[in-house]
Amino acid sequence: MVIHNTAIVEGIKLGNEKCLQILYDQCKGMLLAFARHTVRNPLLAEDFVQDAFCTLWEKRVLLDTEQPVQAYLYKIVYRRCIDYLRKQMAHENFREYSEIKIKELELMQVSLEGLVISEMSADEAQKIIQQTLQDLPDQTREIFRLSREQFLKNTEIAEKLGVSVKTTEYHMSKALHQLRNSLKDFL
Repeated sequence: MVIHNTAIVEGIKLGNEKCLQILYDQCKGMLLAFARHTVRNPLLAEDFVQDAFCTLWEKRVLLDTEQPVQAYLYKIVYRRCIDYLRKQMAHENFREYSEIKIKELELMQVSLEGLVISEMSADEAQKIIQQTLQDLPDQTREIFRLSREQFLKNTEIAEKLGVSVKTTEYHMSKALHQLRNSLKDFL
């Protein structure tokens, strides 16, 4: 819906908060849907939409009554989304490394708790881990071993095996889940 209501825009330019509220009610849903679809984070999407309306309000005297105000709002939300996605890409390698380390720590914690609580020996734990790894599907086991034995990142594993990074992440998650399930009886 393109808003051509010059009265609303004129009201906003003059500082009428009711006009801003009318515009907010008309545009919020579409802007939120766009931002949520783009960044896949509902809270960030809401922040970006709120920021767009704050920016509109702060720069209201510059509004052009001949231009659809919705396009202006979309442009602000779009820029916030793009900036966020660019920052995410820059931090992707660090995040990927952190996720792997967190999963490793979780697995280690589960293993250690299992050892302490049930007093099972290291040999028993190793046998369970080895058996669980052996029971994994070939691709899952291969991805897990490349990650843990060769210390490859998900992107490197994906490239080496000719699969997507998401596939690599899925198989790593699957392997860790199986290991946790195998060791849960000893917690």
